[in-house]
Amino acid sequence: MAFGENGPRKKTAFEKLTLIVVILMVLVTVGGLVATAIASIL
Repeated sequence: MAFGENGPRKKTAFEKLTLIVVILMVLVTVGGLVATAIASIL
């Protein structure tokens, strides 16, 4: 798509690692916001 995607192909280890890191960052961010919200409610 963005980087000249040409048809279906196996993801490289680097792409998998990047995807995992991005997902972890999103989860941490959302978790932090939820924790802050809960802490303010309690």
